[in-house]
Formats: sequence, C-alpha cells, structure tokens
Amino acid sequence: MKTAETTTSSSNSTNAVLEGVIGYDTSRQPIIPVRDKLVVKKNAHPNCDGTAWGWIEGCSLNICWSDENSRFNREKAEQLVRQYNAR
Repeated sequence: MKTAETTTSSSNSTNAVLEGVIGYDTSRQPIIPVRDKLVVKKNAHPNCDGTAWGWIEGCSLNICWSDENSRFNREKAEQLVRQYNAR
C-alpha cells in the first residue's frame, strides 16, 4: 500500500494518503482516501427536485455524490467505495 503525507486545504492537519486519486466526485474534485475504509453517506434532505445526494467519508476533501444530473451518483459512489474497501 502506498502512503504519503499531505496537508488538506480544509485544515492544518497532516493526513496519510493511502492511495492516489481513485476517482472524481460530482464537482470533479479528486477522490483521495485518507482512511483504510471509506463510507458512503446520504443527506437527510434531498435536492430541490427530490433526488438524493450525499458524501463519502474518509477522503482528504469533502467528496459529494448526487443523483441530480450527475456523472458521479450514489450508484457510482457505492461501487467506488466497494472496490476501494475490497483491496
């Protein structure tokens, strides 16, 4: 497993990067894991059109998925997390 040190822009703390970029979220931010296991979470409040949205916990940035006209929806987020956690 590759490890490196990185400082996230959201805090002054240093996190161990467990992998490089494993994908991109709905805003095209790089998905970079900093935990051994990732978890898909869903927001309790939907988008304005009623579609779901949420995030992936365990990454260096706030990684979001959305079922509203998104190339990175919940299905893709869950698939990416399953693949990462199974390594």
